[in-house]
Amino acid sequence: MENKLEKLPKAIRSIWGLHAIFTLIFFLIIWIPAKLLIPVTVEDNTFSIYLWAILAIIIIIFVVQLAIIPYRWNFWTFNITENRVELHKGFFLRKQIVIPIARVQNVTMKQGPILQMFKLHEVSIVTAAENHKIDGLTGDMAQELKDLIMKLAKEARNDL
Repeated sequence: MENKLEKLPKAIRSIWGLHAIFTLIFFLIIWIPAKLLIPVTVEDNTFSIYLWAILAIIIIIFVVQLAIIPYRWNFWTFNITENRVELHKGFFLRKQIVIPIARVQNVTMKQGPILQMFKLHEVSIVTAAENHKIDGLTGDMAQELKDLIMKLAKEARNDL
């Protein structure tokens, strides 16, 4: 079996961008009523300064989320071999997850409304201890991955 790192499809970058926009909207929905409804007197300007500082932090978080999308995409890879599933992610803080095929209990495919909009799927690899996800796979790729992992897991359990 080949030992090649696979990347997520480029469409996942659009989904990560939408996630950043939804996060911004969520925080603005909280911030705007706080700014409009909480009375601030002329003598106590401190609370208003805090609200503007919170808005600045919200905008900085949004910009950072958008800025790291290309890096996140470049460094999120996975690899399936006969005896393990490897997930690599992170740019500044690198993380490598190795899942032994013999430990895999279940593999599921999910598709929420945003993933449906982009015709993408999420594959969840379930072990006794954890649930690992590979987001943003095309339908064919997700089905192929699910079938391959389950086939390898079944073979590994039969070998034990």
